[in-house]
Amino acid sequence: MFANLFSGAGAGLLPHGVCFQLRPDLIWLHVASDAVIAIAYFMIPAALLYFIRRRRQPLSFGWAVGLFAAFIVLCGLSHIVGIITVWLPIYYLQGIEKAITAGVSLATAIAIIPLVPKLLAMRSPEELAEANQRLREEITSRELAEEEMRRSLANMNRAVKELEQFAYITSHDLQAPLRTISGFSQLLNRRHRDKLDGDALEFLDYIDKGARQMQQLIQDLLALSRVGRSDAASVERKPLAETLTKAIKGLKTSIDKTGAEIAFGTLPEVEANHGLLVQLLHNLLDNAIKFQKPGERPKVRIDIDRDGDFWQLTMADNGIGIPADQLDAVFAIFRRLHGPDDYDGTGIGLAICRKIAEYHGGTIHATSDDSGTQFQLRLPVTVPKQRAPTAVAELHRV
Repeated sequence: MFANLFSGAGAGLLPHGVCFQLRPDLIWLHVASDAVIAIAYFMIPAALLYFIRRRRQPLSFGWAVGLFAAFIVLCGLSHIVGIITVWLPIYYLQGIEKAITAGVSLATAIAIIPLVPKLLAMRSPEELAEANQRLREEITSRELAEEEMRRSLANMNRAVKELEQFAYITSHDLQAPLRTISGFSQLLNRRHRDKLDGDALEFLDYIDKGARQMQQLIQDLLALSRVGRSDAASVERKPLAETLTKAIKGLKTSIDKTGAEIAFGTLPEVEANHGLLVQLLHNLLDNAIKFQKPGERPKVRIDIDRDGDFWQLTMADNGIGIPADQLDAVFAIFRRLHGPDDYDGTGIGLAICRKIAEYHGGTIHATSDDSGTQFQLRLPVTVPKQRAPTAVAELHRV
């Protein structure tokens, strides 16, 4: 059997040329055609191999290309064997070669079927060129939008700095005439009080009260404009209890007058601008003491917990509370829920608190119920490096 692979003459087989009656023209017609077909078949895998080697990135289905190349080579080889059988009857070898070709061709067909949807999904060069053009246009549009955003941000920062400087200078300039008005009204009250009637004394009291309210308003505006002017060096890690104690000391008169009770447990060290934090806690405590139900003793409870990368500080009071539809509005500048005759204040304190919280990269909001108001202050455990002074939207309403 093995010997018959290379010569079938012993088995009584005749070469294929006998079928052509050994006519040279017919033999060479078939030989030449098979030779050209074989050369063409061998050129295809050579081209595929050149393509794969020159390609910068490997094909995701390179194995399928290799299987297809093997099938093509075997097809070309079948034509070479066909040429040999013209003179030598190696039909067993030819049959084995055809069987191998059949197996590889079947495997190639089965392997290519799942690739058909992927090949259909591949975009044509024209589609890719159109997509690239759209992408270039989108990139250009985004670059223009980013440039416009940078210009707008630069203009906004410049406007904010100018606005803060204007508020700061204007507030300073307003204090001089106010001190004059207040000083002379007090001097008139001391020196000529016995010469004035009831209406005149009442008018003097109005002047003095108005001057004091204006001075407080200017001081609060100055405090608001200063927030964000501090540099990163002012941020340090210190005990929060020490900062809270300073805020409480600043309210000693109000606490003694109302008998307010302020309770807090063990407090951690907190990274912050503690000068600003004193001001924030002072404002919250002042509101808790001020906005109190008649005849009740103010009680304030302060707690703090770690929540991931943030500290969550809660200050709860037993005051008059805040209407649900005003919980966010109370942080706007000059926002007052009560008239000046009912409760003192300028309506800037909570706006300062929000700006201080945002300066640290944190937030502040309020909830309220029948038991009072709860302010939640979130501060990052690690304060980000301070940027340029943040935009103060509230100042635009000044």
